[in-house]
Amino acid sequence: MKIYSVRPDSNNVQWVIPIVPEENILSVLSFDCITKKNGFDNIEWYIFNPKERKGNFYTGVNGALIFDQEVYDSDLSILFEMAGEILPIKLENGEILYALNVLECVNMLNQKETTYDIYDSGKRGRILNYSFHPDRLSESSIFKIPETSRVEILTYTDVKYPDDEFYTVYKESGFTGLVFEEIWG
Repeated sequence: MKIYSVRPDSNNVQWVIPIVPEENILSVLSFDCITKKNGFDNIEWYIFNPKERKGNFYTGVNGALIFDQEVYDSDLSILFEMAGEILPIKLENGEILYALNVLECVNMLNQKETTYDIYDSGKRGRILNYSFHPDRLSESSIFKIPETSRVEILTYTDVKYPDDEFYTVYKESGFTGLVFEEIWG
């Protein structure tokens, strides 16, 4: 089994930004394993860098995956529905994109074996080396852990049939815009 951190390829894809008052921006952009169905579809968005190469996935939101209609119509949408909720993103030009808000948050980080950056105060910082309890896997191959749920989406491979695993389906689909970083395995 391998576990990957999944993020948009922010240097090579378009950015999607909400059109909201500055004081509301953090609440709109925070995806922390809590439903966002109420009122999310009333927000208008825009493409920040329209001359950048257009991919199937976009960046601009930590802790969520933003994707186009082609991805929505693919086999990935079944895997996305298992992981959380799919929210519409209405662009100012009338185009619709989607955001996967991952609600599957699993307590599977092995605290005893994980290595943290430790501050001078003795408080734990970011995770330097992950360790997981493999017997605590989520049914969904897309998930989060409480320790990094605001900013990180995870996926595993080599556990289920390849057609049931996000990493494999994404790679075989030819979609663009995501980076998978192996963090454990």
